[in-house]
Amino acid sequence: MSQARSLSLILAAVLASLLPVTGSQAGEPGRALWVMSYNIRYDNPDDRPDWRTRRGPMVEQIRFFAPDILGLQEALPAMVDQLAGDLAGYAHYGVGRDDGARLGETTTIFYRAERFQRVLARTYWCSPTPDTPSKAYDAALPRTFTRLVLKDRITGVTFDVRNAHLDHVGAESRAKCAAQILALAPWPKARLITLGDFNSAPEEAPYRLLTAPEGPYRDARAAASSVFSPSTGTFNRFTPASIGPPIDYIFVDRRLNVARFAVPTDVADAGVISDHFPVLAEITLSPKTRAKAKP
Repeated sequence: MSQARSLSLILAAVLASLLPVTGSQAGEPGRALWVMSYNIRYDNPDDRPDWRTRRGPMVEQIRFFAPDILGLQEALPAMVDQLAGDLAGYAHYGVGRDDGARLGETTTIFYRAERFQRVLARTYWCSPTPDTPSKAYDAALPRTFTRLVLKDRITGVTFDVRNAHLDHVGAESRAKCAAQILALAPWPKARLITLGDFNSAPEEAPYRLLTAPEGPYRDARAAASSVFSPSTGTFNRFTPASIGPPIDYIFVDRRLNVARFAVPTDVADAGVISDHFPVLAEITLSPKTRAKAKP
């Protein structure tokens, strides 16, 4: 058994023990929704460990946690193709940020094909021309967020999911992109989930905008009944000793419940699996919410 698998098993055991298994807290079978955000680091041949080394442990990790919705950042189209072949049962959508097709990193969203009906799929650029590949404000690179509207065949609830990767240099770009995500009107009767790499600490503008008390979102970590997070930070730079504040988040609709939240800090034999740790949240729906969603 690999070290990554062993650590994932330990984490899963801890998560399982944190809450009593009840329909209201741990989620009824098929009712809970596991959401995962993961900056998987683009395929840079100079990295150590490189993508060829990291891919296997990453696939093993994702398969083990088996998220219903998985938002990726820095996923190049070729990497998405590889992961699509590795992760059976998932459909996905995302486009390259450089041309809206196959060039550049994507903010691809994977989702369980049997569970969800895809209603809408679209990528927006963080710019005044969101429908056109573009770089704006003080951003170093073109920045995007991908939106999927997914109808849950189990609960009948529709989720409006936005997966973002904000700029690592431009503070104005980060704030404008967060505001753009917030200004995008929700799909009618849908529950909102926004996740991704925001390159922003909790005291910075994107986080404050998205978690404003009068707004629709709250931080899944803060909302969770139980949290397992050996590391508060999420960006490890391939060197866990240098971790700073969290910059990867899952923001959830205030009408949703969050049972559990985790930052898995798994390490494979060759080192950390990416230069970011993933973040996971278990979202549960109240019987009232499920009843309203049924036709």
